Amino acid sequence: MRTYDPKDVNVIVDGKFLTGFAEGTFVSCEKEEDNFETYVGAQGEVVRSKNAHPIGTITVTLEHTSPSNDVLNRLANSNKVFSARMVDRGSRQTTIGGSECWIQKPADEERGAETSEVEWTIVVADYEKR
Repeated sequence: MRTYDPKDVNVIVDGKFLTGFAEGTFVSCEKEEDNFETYVGAQGEVVRSKNAHPIGTITVTLEHTSPSNDVLNRLANSNKVFSARMVDRGSRQTTIGGSECWIQKPADEERGAETSEVEWTIVVADYEKR
């Protein structure tokens, strides 16, 4: 039997561990395109081409009160390229991310009667999953 513990999941951006994650899905990682493209000729021969497109994204959802919003906002307003990784030290031992990353845009903000969520999209130019 395996047990998942969200405390085993860390998101590290520019050497800093993010904190103050929102309830529910707080991090998602996605490669932008498929690894291979398929071509089928007129007589049914199949050719598989390796797709060299390396870009992916890491999307992080924080509480609007999280101090990590300040870290990400500073990066969003800079021209800095930095490293970003999602590391799951739990049963699957997964690391996703890269060393050439930037914030897509400053996060949208909203306020209401309760704590709101802030979503950040980090573009990863050299996306890899290990």
